Amino acid sequence: MLVRLLNIGMILLLGLNISCASKEKLTQKSKPNILILFLDDLDPDFGCYGNTLVKTPNIDKLASEGMLFTRAYSAATVCSPSHTTLFTGCYASTIGAPHHRSSYIDKLPEGYTILTELMDNAGYFTVNFRSNGDIMYQKLYGATAKTDLNFDRGKSENNRESGKEVFKNLQTIDPENIDSYFKGGKWDLKGSNQPFFAYANIETGKKHGFVPGRKWAKERGIAVDSTKINIPPHYADTGEVREVLALSLDAVSHVDFEVGKFLRALDNSGYADNTLVILMSDHGATLQRHKQSLWTSGTHIPMIMKWPNNIKSSEKNEELASIIDIAPTCLKAVGIEIPRTMEGLDLLSEKPKKRNYIFATRDGMDGTFDCSRAVISKEYQYIHHFFPELSFRGNGYAKRTLTFKSMLNLYKKDSLNELQRIYFEPEKKYPFELYNLNNDIDETVNLALKSAYKSQVIKYQNVLYQWQKETGDKVLKARELLNVKKVPEGTKVDNLLKLTNE
Repeated sequence: MLVRLLNIGMILLLGLNISCASKEKLTQKSKPNILILFLDDLDPDFGCYGNTLVKTPNIDKLASEGMLFTRAYSAATVCSPSHTTLFTGCYASTIGAPHHRSSYIDKLPEGYTILTELMDNAGYFTVNFRSNGDIMYQKLYGATAKTDLNFDRGKSENNRESGKEVFKNLQTIDPENIDSYFKGGKWDLKGSNQPFFAYANIETGKKHGFVPGRKWAKERGIAVDSTKINIPPHYADTGEVREVLALSLDAVSHVDFEVGKFLRALDNSGYADNTLVILMSDHGATLQRHKQSLWTSGTHIPMIMKWPNNIKSSEKNEELASIIDIAPTCLKAVGIEIPRTMEGLDLLSEKPKKRNYIFATRDGMDGTFDCSRAVISKEYQYIHHFFPELSFRGNGYAKRTLTFKSMLNLYKKDSLNELQRIYFEPEKKYPFELYNLNNDIDETVNLALKSAYKSQVIKYQNVLYQWQKETGDKVLKARELLNVKKVPEGTKVDNLLKLTNE
């Protein structure tokens, strides 16, 4: 009798364990993992986007297994405000932190929150990746742990380009051993059935990766032939321009190599089938007229998502998409209610909301004041310069890192055409710009100068003004504060803010 009771007890206990195991398995299945691969300073220059000079087999494969967005845009033109939009699901101007690495806010406004906090509260293992080795090694291989937010930065803790670390865990990886990516180290703190929210910021394609990218590509026999590059109309065809563009494309191929490590490591870990992978960049390449610019060369970004059994293979999404959509998309995917303060949309909704416009901002760069806004639709892009008296390259980074010296010399000799001269002029020249994105992909003809498009200019101005009113986007009254007709080049953002408080 005792044996029979023990057997019954064992059966009940076994059944309970099976039931619990099934429940845990169901919980794990119902809570997908998320891996964000955030690429610094990259245009959509991959094979899957039509570039035939680069070698990007890993990213191309990712696109073939998921969804490629053809009209995805950055919400800001430089790192910190763009990263801020990724993690908050809001435009940087909405939360009052639009200036790049200047005038940080101590905390988010009441009612606003950050993606990592919401994921952590939902029981997710939140983790950022950082490569071992010296600074340059981290920037060229693996991941940098960069978050670079414009709020609540605090003291530098785990990475050199952020401040307060917003992830609970920092996984140190060895780029020469992908087995270190999703196991060992801090990863072992993850519960066996705990889903993860992981983030890897990859800087391999930035300007500091151009020369190493060329060396890497040459070693593999895949270096881009500079004579085969089609020079965009806003560039002069000089030896320097061709060489730098070739270097930048070799760096793109190198980025793909690093991305491939994460994707293979994910496959090897067994997590891939239950992981939403999101790959994108923060804004345009580290090139003149790309980074720091509101033209589509600076705001059009790659965006690819793969989620087995949830996203069909080789899908193309031609709707307007923005970085501000990533946070809401992640939250919806894992079953977390999207805060009403988030301005982005769920890009994977079964009944997606189609928008007519998205917006992008350009404000102070490296502490130097400026303010422009862009409105983008499927047909047009409108750019509004609130201070056209300021030049496009009015900050040190633009002069030092983005400018082609050969073009600057040609400008000084008055040897550039009108389109090529714009970037070098002491003022922006045109307060308004309007381009047809379907007929003029390189944005060579400013339709705002044509009387036939006056009604379109007014329409987009009204769209911009209404958006600014609704989101609380405040433009500093710099001329009034300084009591000048034209704001001087090099005016500091923080000095203006001090004047507003006096």
